[in-house]
Amino acid sequence: MREKELRIALVCFGGASLAIYMHGVTKEILKLVRASSALHTIISREKRSTAAFFDVRDRSDPEFDTEAIYFDLLRDIGRTVDLRVIVDIVAGASAGGINGIMLARALSHDLPMGRLRELWLENADVTELLASEAKAHISSKWILRPLFWAAGLMGKGLISDLEVRSKLSLFMRSRWFEPPFDGLKMTALMYDAVAAMGTPRGERASLLPSGQGLDLFVTLTDFNGHQRTMQIHNPPIIHEREHRHHLHFKYRRRSSGAIESDFEMANAPALAFAARATSSIPGAFPPARILEVDQFLRNRSIAWPRRAEFIARNFDNYAQMNVDAASVPFIDGSVLSSHPFREAVGAIRGRAAYREVDRRVVYVDPNPTPAGLAVHHGLPGFFPTLKGALSEIPLSQPVTDELSWIGHFNEQVRRLRAIVDSARPNIRRLVAAVMTTEREPNSEDQIRGWREQANIKAARDAGFAYDAYVRLKLASVRDFVSRLIMEIRGVRPESPFARSIAEIIDAWAIQAGVTYEPADGRSLQAETVAGPDTPKWIRFLLAFDVGYRKRRLRFLIEGQNRLSQMLGSGEFEGLEAASVDRLKRRFYECADALEQREAASSVNATTCNLVEDIFRVGPSPTEVRQIGKYAQSFAARHRDRIDALIERLGSDIDLKASTSDIDVLLAETEGWPPLARHEVLVNHLGFPFWDVVTFPVMPWREAGEFNEVRIDRISAQDAVGINRLGTFQLKGTAFSQSAAFLSRAYRENDYLLGRLHAIDRLIDIVSEAAGSESQSPAAIAALKKRGFLRILDVEERHLPTCKKLIAELRAALTADEPPEIFKAAR
Repeated sequence: MREKELRIALVCFGGASLAIYMHGVTKEILKLVRASSALHTIISREKRSTAAFFDVRDRSDPEFDTEAIYFDLLRDIGRTVDLRVIVDIVAGASAGGINGIMLARALSHDLPMGRLRELWLENADVTELLASEAKAHISSKWILRPLFWAAGLMGKGLISDLEVRSKLSLFMRSRWFEPPFDGLKMTALMYDAVAAMGTPRGERASLLPSGQGLDLFVTLTDFNGHQRTMQIHNPPIIHEREHRHHLHFKYRRRSSGAIESDFEMANAPALAFAARATSSIPGAFPPARILEVDQFLRNRSIAWPRRAEFIARNFDNYAQMNVDAASVPFIDGSVLSSHPFREAVGAIRGRAAYREVDRRVVYVDPNPTPAGLAVHHGLPGFFPTLKGALSEIPLSQPVTDELSWIGHFNEQVRRLRAIVDSARPNIRRLVAAVMTTEREPNSEDQIRGWREQANIKAARDAGFAYDAYVRLKLASVRDFVSRLIMEIRGVRPESPFARSIAEIIDAWAIQAGVTYEPADGRSLQAETVAGPDTPKWIRFLLAFDVGYRKRRLRFLIEGQNRLSQMLGSGEFEGLEAASVDRLKRRFYECADALEQREAASSVNATTCNLVEDIFRVGPSPTEVRQIGKYAQSFAARHRDRIDALIERLGSDIDLKASTSDIDVLLAETEGWPPLARHEVLVNHLGFPFWDVVTFPVMPWREAGEFNEVRIDRISAQDAVGINRLGTFQLKGTAFSQSAAFLSRAYRENDYLLGRLHAIDRLIDIVSEAAGSESQSPAAIAALKKRGFLRILDVEERHLPTCKKLIAELRAALTADEPPEIFKAAR
């Protein structure tokens, strides 16, 4: 059976009160992932029934409704492709940041979000958010009351709604020239939202598969900004003020079973701060500070055991400037980054693909620009100019710049795949020349010998290109060592100090003789077995070339995926899927071990102290001006200590211990059909040939997941199924996207539409990822209809003001002559 992952990087835009709409969307995304996880818990495909779904999940739990729809969709798709849906990256700003935080916690620990509905519907209201001392009384600014009354009589748009008019009057007559909303109350609401999700059912409960992880990015705006230094030609150092900031939360589920999570209740105050800070609307809320969270926790006698860790990981640059991060004021993340693609796309780089992957960046834009919108070219007045410059224009900048990297990346992926596919027949022949007994059981020593011969042959056959390949590998490894030192020392990679570290390591390599020299056959063979006569550059690669090992493992895993697709064919008769999966899991474990080896956490305290001692201070502006001479002089003065540091780093990382891991694994494939075993060996032994060809094509810092990235949007405009039933508008878009704060009815409307729009789009996205042959248009239409009706049935009792809307939708869905979307394509 063909295996495939639909792997989603979710980006949630800002949108003030449209947070309620986005809650409906993220709830459906959680339900889709929950259904996928349940389906893959049932190992036997023959037993994947809807009833089996409730054997995995609690049938009596009111949280589950549309999960059954997604379960049936994925089960039916499973006839042609075993598709698993994973959300492994979430980025959000402002309202999107709040929803991203809650979704990421639910995904990481398989937690419910049902109670958040009431939190949004009850508390996302001006009467709840206003500070008690700021709230208007009956006599406050009484002169404004007749204006709202007159506007209501005249039927002025939304002001004709009694609830909106009353609450808008309350808001406008409340405290001026100070934020009317209560920051401490907002912090409490966000903490309560995190806590309302509860604790995991078990220590390892998660919707992320073993060996996978999730990254959450939440954007903030540092009101005062922090100073950054940059190197240019003249003057050598300039100082800039950076206001953009983001918080990074991680969940890792290691293949070994170990869990690392920033989404536990012990870190709930950090999540509450992130939600409060990213949505700190300027003028409405006071700026958010960690001190405010401290005050809230004292009031409730709640401990924050991971406070120091949270600050150290997310505000290290403030500590370097002797600034107390707890006192820094932050405002809404949308001020500078309403569309946080940068963080999400950056996390995709270097991502490992462990099976065939359909990678999507899915972004939730609650209020996109409509097609054909008329643009006025007249001269704006004074106040419209100020309003546009301060708020409307910055918030409406297009996302094309942020997404341009994806287009370039996809172009590189297509080029790389073409190279790999075209080179495969020739590489098979080259590998066959070194495998003298490929049809017989192969020992670990025999495989190692073939691998060494393959390395020699790759070098000789590549000719002059091999020189460039090795020099590039050495450059990438020096870059890895430099960045490891920067991480240990706490130096920002783009700073002049970081540049000096990289230059020093380059200078040290030249002075220490760690440079490439065209080698003879004997020294080439020593590339995998270091001895006394082994050149220094080979020993350096053996100690630090993590990238080569990671690329090889990813290549082998992709080979296992290809092998899975060929199961049952005549050549591979007798090969069991369990054997293929078992070897693939072992490859995952090797990749997981490598990831841990390359982290600064693998370096012991003595080595860290040596880094601190050698790189105690950065270069002066004068030294930066002549950074090359400075680096050479520094490397010469500290040569012995840098030698010792490199030796210790190599010992701590201990890559040599993993050199023969794969040889051992492949020696254990005895009993496989000869052709299947040969296929795996060709991938392993042939990898040096592929790497010589492909590594120079892809920049080493971006080497990772070689799958094209597609982009999908979820918005009211894109839900074609629901839109063909009638015109159902979001209510929260008025008053600069804040109208839903003024009306419970508006919040209910937007929440319901969020769920309906999301299931409409998600069914389309999943079906497309599976391929056109997996589902007929009639089946998709029927599934959408079931999903829409299920949402209406479940939500009706919770949304009393939506009775008319629900009745109209149900009537359209159950009509004898269904709308066009629910007809099978002719």
